[in-house]
Amino acid sequence: MTNAPPPPPNFPFVTVAVAFAILFVFLGLMWFASQKENPLAEPAPTDAKAEPKVDAGTKLDEVRARNQAALNGVGAKMPLAEAHGKLVGSLKGPNDKLPFPTPEPAVVAAPAPKKDEGKKP
Repeated sequence: MTNAPPPPPNFPFVTVAVAFAILFVFLGLMWFASQKENPLAEPAPTDAKAEPKVDAGTKLDEVRARNQAALNGVGAKMPLAEAHGKLVGSLKGPNDKLPFPTPEPAVVAAPAPKKDEGKKP
């Protein structure tokens, strides 16, 4: 029995080859991604006669008009004025309030400290 050291391991050719293959695949994908057109970029205007963009104020006015038409009864069960009249008519007395908006809770102020509490005899 001899105490000879074990033979040195062989060079890991397969591991090195796979590492280089992964490196080159990664570099190829990075190059491909850098050459591709940016999908988030604004498209270049191709037509000189393209439809102009609508102003934000005009869009807001259109939305408000559609909302008001919906409140006035287009597609609604009851027009706004009629619904308001029905609710106001259901009030029993002058002290009654509509069920909405809910009133804010009353804020109770903390009692002011008495003059005698601050002084010690």
